Amino acid sequence: MRRLALAAGTALVLLGVSACTGDEGQQSANVIAPGAPGEESTPATADQIAALAEEQGHNEADVTYLVKMIEHHRQALEMTDLVEDRYQRDGIERIADRIAAAQGPEISAMESWLEVNVFGPARENPAHQNFCGLEGDGTHHSTEDAVVACDLQVDHDDMEGMVSDEDMGRLADADGDDFDHLFVELMTAHHEGAVTMAEEAMAEGKDQEVLRMANDLIAEQNTEIARMEGVLEVGE
Repeated sequence: MRRLALAAGTALVLLGVSACTGDEGQQSANVIAPGAPGEESTPATADQIAALAEEQGHNEADVTYLVKMIEHHRQALEMTDLVEDRYQRDGIERIADRIAAAQGPEISAMESWLEVNVFGPARENPAHQNFCGLEGDGTHHSTEDAVVACDLQVDHDDMEGMVSDEDMGRLADADGDDFDHLFVELMTAHHEGAVTMAEEAMAEGKDQEVLRMANDLIAEQNTEIARMEGVLEVGE
């Protein structure tokens, strides 16, 4: 389990945060709105997303989602790194390449948002009251001098779809068609977990940019799930 805390006034950047920022005004493509339980997701318009984020600023759900999803994505990249020397079906390599090409930049975008909206302001102002999107008298601050504490826990067991150490070992030891089937099984569950986390962020978060990132992830990962199901059907 990892707990995040930031010493204000230092050059510390958590999670390998990048100082670069994306185009906050750019509209996202393939936006999906989560449906009710048991229903399929449906397209959402930019106006619908804006309505979800009518109030300016972020909340704790936005920050928690990004911190956890960065870890979630990093595990997916660890899995794709195993593909090159083990796969048998060409479709597996193409899927792994697409996942890596999408999730690497997504990590950078999420780290950038955290730097701009959370870590940067807290370093510049130890009295910053909205460090983790929390409102009130700042009781979330540490009692130590000049330290702002963000009580966020990054626990693999607390994230949907994370692959256990045992299953990661099985994947690393597998080869050929056995590897292909296990990769699809584990990555499908991993993607399904990410979709669940994104849907929760859509329901509980309020920052418009975070909501767009979550919506894009839902569309992207549902598409990849369908591709992974299809690649195993070829040659069966």
